[in-house]
Amino acid sequence: MKRILFPVILVAVLVWGVSCMDDVKKELTPHAAITSFVVGYYNVEYHDLNAQGNDTVLYYREGGSKYPMTIDQTNNLIYNIDSLPYGADVRKVLTLVYSEGSVYYHYGDNPDSVIAWSSYDSIDFTRPLVYTAVSSDATYKRDYTVKLNVRKVFPDSLLWSQSDSTGFTALKEPCAIVLNDTVFNFGKDTSGVLMMTSKSIFDGVWSSPTALKGLGSDGWSRNVIAFKDTMYLQSGTKVYGSSDGISWTEVKSDIKCLVRTDAGSNAVWAVTTDSSIIKTTDMVEWTVYGKKPVGFPDSTAVSLDYALATNSSISKTILVGMADDSLYASGWTILSTDSVWSRIDAPEDVNWRLPLMKETSILKYDGKLYAFGTGFQGFRQSNDNGITWYMCDTRADENSTYNRYMQLPKTLKGFEGSFSCSVDRFGTIWILTDDGQVWRGAITRLDKRNR
Repeated sequence: MKRILFPVILVAVLVWGVSCMDDVKKELTPHAAITSFVVGYYNVEYHDLNAQGNDTVLYYREGGSKYPMTIDQTNNLIYNIDSLPYGADVRKVLTLVYSEGSVYYHYGDNPDSVIAWSSYDSIDFTRPLVYTAVSSDATYKRDYTVKLNVRKVFPDSLLWSQSDSTGFTALKEPCAIVLNDTVFNFGKDTSGVLMMTSKSIFDGVWSSPTALKGLGSDGWSRNVIAFKDTMYLQSGTKVYGSSDGISWTEVKSDIKCLVRTDAGSNAVWAVTTDSSIIKTTDMVEWTVYGKKPVGFPDSTAVSLDYALATNSSISKTILVGMADDSLYASGWTILSTDSVWSRIDAPEDVNWRLPLMKETSILKYDGKLYAFGTGFQGFRQSNDNGITWYMCDTRADENSTYNRYMQLPKTLKGFEGSFSCSVDRFGTIWILTDDGQVWRGAITRLDKRNR
């Protein structure tokens, strides 16, 4: 009998345990809350260039778990602090919800249509959305307003404002640079005197124009560079240096073209009046690199340096600019271990070259080269260090556009006056015109100023 009794008792205990567990499961409570909310997968549309150089729409799959949802139990809000990428399609998205009580949802524009939530439901997050947690005893409910934030602006969009024009005095034939978080603008006043005005890139107003000391305005070349915390200005065939932008001292003569340097460059290049190419690392001692080859820029030029990926101790310099007798820009390159410049082969099709424009301005931005001129018809962009150039805001054919997100201010379209531009360390482009306009723009993903 003892052998039979043990199994009988065991079965009785198991039956009693299961019965108790069922009672626990059926226990009703007045509690209701959503405790976890996760968004499933969605498609992201983006643009890229195909092998033919045409704009192509592509898609990639991404999980919402990369963008955690915050549950604000005080204000009954559910949202993601970090926005989903631009182009995310959130019209049909699954959700995973944990809660106390049952969960329902309805769209805010249709409050009478309440749906019992299921992890298999495709939710349209482009519409106002409310999730509701209902207690198991049906005595209490909590409505949560749910919002899935998606970037409304492409991260490469260039946004412009005119918020820094307070107190700005327009100068003729302007030339702007940024040094030590200050924008300096040089140019001539109405009587022809060479003046300077400046302001912090952060706040404040523009200073009253002050006359430059130590040089006249007859040789004004509209060429000022910043190098190692000092400004250098070309006037006629001479180069002057200044620490404050007002008092200037001659540092070099016999210069035809002072090359504008990339921010952080460790050297300055120039072309002399006898057509020699020279270089300095301290603006005192200059090294001659022979006579300039045919087509080497000797009018407008900009250089940029970067270390080789294969050997960081060797740097490569790219120089792009205009020669006096050329209708198109040319590109040149030299390694820090070389002594001779090499010309970068230009494309046979002149439509892919950088044409001579009135007041051609070339700048390095976001790892690429951009150029534009008077008339502000649009940016020309080069991704290959000045070899090929594409118009950003015009279509190469009926289905293609190179970079439609780099746009100049619409107000400047057709502007035929003089202007100058520079880039600060926060990724902001400054454009100053001779009629008093100050434009400040930055690619949204580069803008560190939280404008």
